[in-house]
Amino acid sequence: MNNQARFDFYEKLYFHEIEAREQMTTRLQIPLAMLIAVIGVMGFMVQNLDRDQLGNWTIAFQINFGIAAALILISAGYCIKSAWGYNYDFISFASQWHDYHQQCITLYASQPAKKRAALIEGALQKCIRDKYIDCATVNAAINEKRSYRYHFTIKYFIVAVVFVSITFACYFFGGLDKSLRTKPIEVNIVSSIPLKGVEMAAHPPAPPPPPPPPTRHVRDDRRPSAPPPRSPNGK
Repeated sequence: MNNQARFDFYEKLYFHEIEAREQMTTRLQIPLAMLIAVIGVMGFMVQNLDRDQLGNWTIAFQINFGIAAALILISAGYCIKSAWGYNYDFISFASQWHDYHQQCITLYASQPAKKRAALIEGALQKCIRDKYIDCATVNAAINEKRSYRYHFTIKYFIVAVVFVSITFACYFFGGLDKSLRTKPIEVNIVSSIPLKGVEMAAHPPAPPPPPPPPTRHVRDDRRPSAPPPRSPNGK
């Protein structure tokens, strides 16, 4: 492997570690979103938990919830450690490399013209190659550490999901939702409503009147009928 091949190899290693940095940052968004979702589910169960119930379901719920909460905290801790607090090494700015090139030109200005260009190019290429090696080495160690912590983030999160599922099963099948409990309905009477109806008479009602007297039919060709006798009680 000649000098140019080695230079290309170190350059690829350098940019490979830079890409691994970006990939790790993107991968961390997935467990972070899942952690937030699981914490939301656990918060929902705590908010709607019927704390008046005491029994085996409640005890199982509390035990599994505590274990799940501890595992979530551990997973979140590894997620934070794998996301922040790292210093990557990069090559210098383009303007600085331009100044370095000018310094090399000034330094080798006194050299013969045939060797001058080779000396300038060799010095610049060697300096860039060394920077590639140093930065790639530091960045590779950082990416390895972040990948290690990312592995534990996923590991503890998966175990936490198992206990969260058991906790939700206790919550659901144990009837620990406080909205399922039947509560007495409180009725407040603001004002009394008078009841209207038929007033009861102090005495029994009077009997109906007697039937009216029969209708008298009169014909001109017949003798008028004699009036009926008066009743003894009549006046």
